Amino acid sequence: MSEPNKVLLTVEDVRKITGLGRDRVYEFMHSRELPTMKVGRKLMVHEDHFYKWLKNEGNKNSYYMKK
Repeated sequence: MSEPNKVLLTVEDVRKITGLGRDRVYEFMHSRELPTMKVGRKLMVHEDHFYKWLKNEGNKNSYYMKK
């Protein structure tokens, strides 16, 4: 999982947490379904936003894990 005190997650962090492939993580980030920010050349996601997205809160357009 992420390091303690680490607030921004990299693509690799998201891969390790979700078990998704690199291309799939980038697909979510580029589709803006997963709220991301660009830091230099890296795409990163705030830890709070990631876990909210993972729980499918606020993803009205998502077909994954529908309630």
